[in-house]
Amino acid sequence: MRVLIAHDWLVAWAGSERCVEQLLQVFPQADLVVGVLAASMRNFNEVARRARETWLGRIPGARTHHRWFLPLEGLAFATLDTRGYDLVISSSHAFSKSVRVHEDTVHLCYCYSPPRYLWDLYETYRFGAGWWERSVLTAVAEPLRCWDRFTAKGVSDFVAISQHVAERIRRVYRRNAEVVYPPVARRSTVGSSDPGLGRYALYLGRLVAYKRVDLAIQAAERVGVTLVVAGDGPERTKLERSAGKHVRFVGEVSEQGAEQLLDHCAAFVFCAEDDFGIAPVEANAHGKPVVGYAAGGLAETMVPDATATLFSEQRADAVADALERTLCRQWDSRLLQANAERFRPAAFREGIRAAVARSLTATDEPVASAVRSDLSGLLNLSGTQSVVGR
Repeated sequence: MRVLIAHDWLVAWAGSERCVEQLLQVFPQADLVVGVLAASMRNFNEVARRARETWLGRIPGARTHHRWFLPLEGLAFATLDTRGYDLVISSSHAFSKSVRVHEDTVHLCYCYSPPRYLWDLYETYRFGAGWWERSVLTAVAEPLRCWDRFTAKGVSDFVAISQHVAERIRRVYRRNAEVVYPPVARRSTVGSSDPGLGRYALYLGRLVAYKRVDLAIQAAERVGVTLVVAGDGPERTKLERSAGKHVRFVGEVSEQGAEQLLDHCAAFVFCAEDDFGIAPVEANAHGKPVVGYAAGGLAETMVPDATATLFSEQRADAVADALERTLCRQWDSRLLQANAERFRPAAFREGIRAAVARSLTATDEPVASAVRSDLSGLLNLSGTQSVVGR
C-alpha cells in the first residue's frame, strides 16, 4: 500500500511536526511532502531528512517568508502528482489539504484547525498587523476563504485535534470530524539541573497576540512571583516593554532547556483559548500544575482543581487570583502525570489507526478491499481499542 503524508511546511519543530513524526511511525513506508523546507531544518532529524519539498520551495524567499506565499501553497499542493497512492493524509493548519487525489484514493485530513487568520481570529490578526500586512490580509482573505472551503470538499474524512476544533470544522466546512488528540510526552534529554531561578511560574511557547502572555505578565506582577517567558515571536518587543521586575525573558530554548524549566517551575501559566494546548499537558507530564483559561482545548485536557486552576475570564485579576491559589496549595504529581498519560503517543497512534480503518471501510471504490487488507496487516488492527470520539 502506498501512502503519502502532506504537511504544510517544515520551518520549526513544534506540535504539528511531532504529530507528523508519529504518523510516520504508523506508516513507516509513507512518502512525506512539505510545502517548504527551511534550510535550518534539512538535517534536524530523520523526519526532516526524508521530507520532499514542493515546487514552492524553489521560489526565492519562500523558505524564509513562507506565510507571504500562502496563496501559492494551496496551488503547490493541488498540483502534486498523487497517482499510485492508496491513502493520502494531509497534516493541515493551512492548505496542505488542497492536495487532490484520484477517485480511488482516500484522503484523510488531520486538521489542527481551519486557518485561524482567515476565520475566527481574522480580526485579531488584522488588528495586530502592520499597515502593509493588514492591507495584504484584507485583499486576500476572501479569495483564500473560498479556496479553503472548496478544497475541504476534496477531503474524504476529517480528524480534529480536539472537540473545540471539530466544532470549528463543522462551522467552517460543514463537515463532521472525529477527534484524535495530539501526542504529548514528557520532555526527556540527558537530565535536568536546577536553572537557579528560585520559585517561578512559566510560560513556554510562541509570543503571538492570541496567546495573551500579557495577562500572565500582569498577573505575575500583582502576585509578586517571578514569571519566566520562554519562546519568541512578533509580540516579544511589546511584551518586554510592558514587563516589570518579576518577568524574565529567556527566548527560544532547546529541548534540554525546556525540560529544565518544566522540571523546576512551580506552575505553568496559559491564558490562551487554544486549539489543544500541548505545553500545558507537557507541564502535567512533568508533575506541574497549570493556571489556565477554561476554554478551547484546555477545557478538554485539564481537570479543574486536580490538574489545573482554571479561570473563566481573560482578565489580569482573574489570572492573578488563580495563580495565587495555585501557589498556595500542594499538588499530587502522580495525578498530574496520570492526566498527561491520557495523551501519550501510543494513544495517538492507536487513534489514527482506527480512524484510517473507518475511513477505508466507508470507501466504496473497488480498491478499498485490497487496501484494507494491506492496512490490517501493517497496523495489526484486530482488537485495537478506539481512542477517538465524535
